[in-house]
Amino acid sequence: MRNNSIFVRQKAYLVILQLLDSIIAGKKYPDMLLGELFKKDTFSSAEKATIVEFIYGILRHRGRIDYIIEHASNASLHDIDLNILNIIRICTSQAVFTGASAAGIINNATALCVDEKRFEGFVKRTVEGIIKNKDKVIFPDKEKAPVEYISVYHSHPAWIVEKWLKEFHEPGEVEALCIANNHEPPLTILVNPLKIKRELLQESLDHEGYTSSPTMFSPFGLIVDKKEDIFKTNAFANGAFEVQDEGSQLITLLTGAKPGELVVDACAGNGGKSLFLSGLMKAQGIVLAMDTHTGKLANLRRRADRSGASNIRTMIPDAAALQELKCSADCVFIDAPCSGMGVFRRNPDSKWRLTGKDIRELSAKQKEIIREYSGLVKPGGRLVYATCTISREENEDVVRGFLDERQEFHLIPPSEMNPEIFGKFTTGEGFFRSLPHVHNTDGFFGAVMRLNNDSKGFQ
Repeated sequence: MRNNSIFVRQKAYLVILQLLDSIIAGKKYPDMLLGELFKKDTFSSAEKATIVEFIYGILRHRGRIDYIIEHASNASLHDIDLNILNIIRICTSQAVFTGASAAGIINNATALCVDEKRFEGFVKRTVEGIIKNKDKVIFPDKEKAPVEYISVYHSHPAWIVEKWLKEFHEPGEVEALCIANNHEPPLTILVNPLKIKRELLQESLDHEGYTSSPTMFSPFGLIVDKKEDIFKTNAFANGAFEVQDEGSQLITLLTGAKPGELVVDACAGNGGKSLFLSGLMKAQGIVLAMDTHTGKLANLRRRADRSGASNIRTMIPDAAALQELKCSADCVFIDAPCSGMGVFRRNPDSKWRLTGKDIRELSAKQKEIIREYSGLVKPGGRLVYATCTISREENEDVVRGFLDERQEFHLIPPSEMNPEIFGKFTTGEGFFRSLPHVHNTDGFFGAVMRLNNDSKGFQ
């Protein structure tokens, strides 16, 4: 976190406390809560920055913060009311990650107890102990206890660290991944090829005060240096870009979508990838965007109007519609619902919610989806399965199981499609994989499969 020297009202810290209570106890999503807050309440730019930094900083580093609280004071986390614990977390975060003075932190601790006066003395003593002892805390041994060390110091649940150690095999790589997950991700935007070229958009944004640089791998991306009010730019109002991570852009490029094709986006959601598909197809042919949520499809249609994506059609899938579409699509793109383990740097709250049971249930659902929608692929057509997770059960295992069942499909390594773009992302097994600590993108998985020309399709 940055040390913000600009005056920030105590109101901002009280809001941080309320938000943390809602996120951790109420399991609310921080981005939605922050969006609602900033619409209805007035804060300075410095206060907004402080609120966002503290919320995401505490969620990212919650494991280390809690360890320091327990080992630098006499407090036991299990015995502390959540609201009181979150006050102590805010002050610990100040002590560890900012240059705030001891007096300022203690004053903040007292002020945050405005509705908890009976705990004021306890909070003050605990925070004083943390400030005094925070640099003396001994963390688990990195060599002897790598799971405990990475889990505590880099703030990831132990079961996730253990899982990744089994899949990546190298403690150093797992540590690097966890470190990357705790960094603030860049603001990456997708240039709308229907509206403008990347160089011209870069110039346009620069004139509006938003400097940027081209993404390293995607030919359609820009990394923008400033986030605040990006959606108030003329470029956005004119549909020249959407916010989309570079990994997400690359996953969409995996489809190889071309003008004139019928491309089914089977799990379209709010439609970011549908819009890009339309751009790749020069709005020629059809992008059939499917989702079970009418609200998301309505939002997609609004975005399509702004972007000029005139070839997008939306549909709520049902048995009759899917039957009618059998063996007709040039490409079926399945951006499957998943655990989101590849986007922890954007959604740090999710790592504390996720369970092993969630992954098992999602894997079963993903297997159903790929079976169902594979029947829409026509002979010679493509099936692209993708997730924003780095869990084998949801990725390689799903695809391998499908290919064992449906041997008329065969895997196409991404590097064979476009070695210049996908060469660095193709695994030894022939899949696409992007990783935060390797590529500075979100973590994505992708598999491209082609249906044999002589296949009669799914019977």
